[in-house]
Amino acid sequence: MNINPIFEQRRTVHEFKKEKVNDDIIDRALVAANLAPCHKLTFPWRYKDISVEKRKRIFEISLELKTQKIKLSRSAETKLYDKMMNPSHMIVASQIKSSNPVIEKEDYAACSCSIQNMMLSLAHDNVGSKWSTSKVTKSPNTYEIININSDEEEIIGFIYIGYGKTPAEIKRPKIESVFSRI
Repeated sequence: MNINPIFEQRRTVHEFKKEKVNDDIIDRALVAANLAPCHKLTFPWRYKDISVEKRKRIFEISLELKTQKIKLSRSAETKLYDKMMNPSHMIVASQIKSSNPVIEKEDYAACSCSIQNMMLSLAHDNVGSKWSTSKVTKSPNTYEIININSDEEEIIGFIYIGYGKTPAEIKRPKIESVFSRI
């Protein structure tokens, strides 16, 4: 079994169509996410699929946060709205908190692996995804809307899922610049 093509196929999608992804594909991706490696078997990842109504409320928070610094043009506001509302699914990824900074770091690595597993599974089904963080992921109002206790969990990002425009190829560093044998 050659899985390398999936690594090449998985790309961050920035523009999504308003097309529904079958829940079976989402369920498979979540199973893959749950199979991620995890130091000390803490399984610190948590996922919530956010309804359209709650997404609209999160959009309003995001808009408010962005307009505190600058006035957004109508097209910028529309772009923000489309970013949050066009994807078929918006999954909130959170991490269980730990009072131990070493475990906290190891758990974040495990959550990252979990999210990557999810995104690779989606890519296998020709579904695009994007892991996004911003001020809205830190807002207490966001935690309230999605019913996450910020004393127990930290939102580590939104995973946007759907069909969309494949981005242009990016130039990656040559392996020799990131790897050496010593």
